This record gives sequence, C-alpha cells and structure tokens, in this order.
Amino acid sequence: MKNVRHLLVMLMLVVLAGLVLAACAPAPTATPVPPTAAPKPTEAPKPTAVPATAVPATAAPKPTDAPKPTEAPKPTAVPPTAVPVVLEKELTLYSAADQAMVDFAAAEFQKASGIKVSVVTGGSGVLLQRINAEKARPLGDVLWSVGPDTIGAMPDLFEPYKLKDYDKLLPEAQDKTNLLIPCTGIASATIMYNKKLVPAADAPKKWADLLDPKWKGKIVNADPSKSSSSYQSLVTRLLANKDKGWEFEEKLIQNLVIVPSSGTVYLQVGTGENALGLAFEQGAYIYSAGTGATAGVVYPSDGTGVLFDVAALIKGAQHPNAAKAFLDFSVSADFQKALILKFYGRRAVRGDVPLPEGVPQAKDIKNVEYDLKWAADNRDANLKKYQELMVKYNK
Repeated sequence: MKNVRHLLVMLMLVVLAGLVLAACAPAPTATPVPPTAAPKPTEAPKPTAVPATAVPATAAPKPTDAPKPTEAPKPTAVPPTAVPVVLEKELTLYSAADQAMVDFAAAEFQKASGIKVSVVTGGSGVLLQRINAEKARPLGDVLWSVGPDTIGAMPDLFEPYKLKDYDKLLPEAQDKTNLLIPCTGIASATIMYNKKLVPAADAPKKWADLLDPKWKGKIVNADPSKSSSSYQSLVTRLLANKDKGWEFEEKLIQNLVIVPSSGTVYLQVGTGENALGLAFEQGAYIYSAGTGATAGVVYPSDGTGVLFDVAALIKGAQHPNAAKAFLDFSVSADFQKALILKFYGRRAVRGDVPLPEGVPQAKDIKNVEYDLKWAADNRDANLKKYQELMVKYNK
C-alpha cells in the first residue's frame, strides 16, 4: 500500500514537472512571408470596331392595327324548296271576242292543260258591269280580249300578273304595270264594205267620206257603251278629227244604224244586210279574206290606231293558278301562230311571230296615236255624250 502511494506521488511530480517546462519554453518564431500584390482588376475588353455598312433608310413601320375581331361566319343560305304550283281543274273565261275565237282559245288551252274551261261571252261593257257586280265573290277568272280602256275604266277589279314570256312581247305590247295582258294586235278602226253593194272604187277612203248623204241608213255601228271595239273606233275618230271630233260625230251618227254588238256589224255587212260598217280589223276580215270574200276593208287615209286588245286577271278569282296558266298560254309562240292564222286580221303580240300574208304592216297604215290614258279617263264622259247623240237622233 505504501508502495502504491509512493508510486502515485512520483507520477504526479512527473506530470507537474512537464507542465512547468512547457510554460517556460520560448514561443516559436514565424517565418515572415513577403506580401503578394493584389492583382489589378481585369478590365472589360474594348469592343472591336466594325466598319459601318451602308444600310438604306427604312421608314419606320406603321403601327400594326389591332386585328379586327373575327366575325362569326354567316349562315349559309339554303335555297327554299320550290313549292309546286297546283293548278285548279277548271277555269271560267269572260270574253268580248267573237264566239268562234273564244271557243278556239278555250279548246286549245283545255287540250294543252287538261283544265276544263267554261266560257261566258258578251259586250265588254256588259261583262265589266257583271264583274263589278260579282266582285265580292267573283265567278269569272279572266277577262279576255277587250279594249284596254275597258280594264282601265275599273282597274281595281283586276290584279297584275307578270307573264313568263313578258320579255318576248313586242315593246309596244308590254305593260309595265303588268295589269294589261296583250291578246292580239288590231287596227282600232276600219271601214268595212259589202262588195256586191259597194264597188271598191266607190267605197269610202277616209272618215269624212262617211258623211255623204248617200250613206244615210246604210252604215252599221255598234253601241260603244256595249262594245269595246266600237268605243276604240269612236276614240280613234275623235282623235283623228282633233278639236272638231264631236262636231264630226254629230254629223256621222245621223247616217248610222246602231246595233248592240260588234259581231252584228260585220255579220250584216258580210251578208249584205247593210252596205258599210265601222268594224275592228279582225272582224272585218272574217268576211274579207279568202276566195269567197264578200266584203272589203278600208284603212282610212286620215288615220286609224294600231293597238292591242287585252286580258286581265280578275281580282279574287276562284281559280287564280289556272287563270295565270291560261294567260301564259295565250301569249305563247305556238298559240299566237295558230290564232292569227285561223283568225285572219289579228296580229301577234310577239316579235318572233310574223304577220299572215296580206295583212298590212303597221308602218303601212296611217296611224293615229291612240291615247290609252285619255280613252280610259274620259270613257264615262265620252259614252254619256254619245248616248245623248243617240237619244237626240233617235238611234
């Protein structure tokens, strides 16, 4: 035990001696290191000069417009599906033309279309009054072959229709209102004479010749209030005689025999019942054409009008589609050719249908400018004055 203690004391002394020696030892000398100069900061390299290349001056670009908003695409138009026109199975035709011509037109249309046609004929004035009386519930569909002034007298009874072949009509036959549909061309007034009763050399050559006392009671004329062709003849004479028109008519009526229809005029002259007649062109030719002709026709040298008889669609017609089909048919090239060949003296309303041989060209007839507006606007006044003359001279 003593040895152990002795050993520990010896160890502690050794440790203590070591610590004393360490404290007394000189500090280590540091070797001086010469200071190194701090490197200069590196300068940015100077840009290399590039020789300038000549560049043409460019205008500063205009500011770009802001893009327009994209419009929504328009819907593609879809063509409407054509609705087929349904034609009625019947048609009622009113007409002032002679019975044979109306029947021919009705039969030809019925054959071409299968539509049944009923015909009512009469003087234009009578038919006009009938249409007026029926206007609340029309019984007719088409008024065909009357003077334009007849329809012009009561235009509200009718309605316009543009023909499919409108552009094929002669310019003078085209009505821009589409109210008047041309039927045929005719001279508005002629003088008809019976060849057995009146030699051609003795036939009147102008209107004034009719005033000769030798013709008193031998000239037949239709009542112009009942016949559109007779009214056209009256207007033509009034215009031809200008400011002395009514003076002329008062003298003329004293030589006349007045009958109710134009058909009676050319019948009486053609059969020899009367020597002379005031007739429209085609009526006169009924007895003046062909080898067996009993009558002759004079185009007065002091003037006559060349115009068109017309048709119109009756307003409120019960068979409007059939009526329009008939009107289109009536001016077709085939029907016009057939019509003027069968009824000599009628003229086609189309430029592609020539006149029959022997019918004079309009340019070869002394023309009186027929004033349709004046004739229509003054119809009532003219007819009233004529009726007064008929009463005065017991006609």
